[in-house]
Amino acid sequence: MCKAWDDHKKRGIQEGRCLEVYSLVQDGILEPEVGAKRVSMSLDDFADAMQKAGYKIPGLV
Repeated sequence: MCKAWDDHKKRGIQEGRCLEVYSLVQDGILEPEVGAKRVSMSLDDFADAMQKAGYKIPGLV
């Protein structure tokens, strides 16, 4: 039970981190390449994940 809880907690933290990075990229505070690197994704995967989460990359709107 404890390992399952830890895994769930880690997933939640990672999801929150991704959403924060998406927001920073959408607001133009971070470049998309930097955002992708911060969440350990390729730029294409990062752009897809942002779009699925409802965010937009400036300049691609």
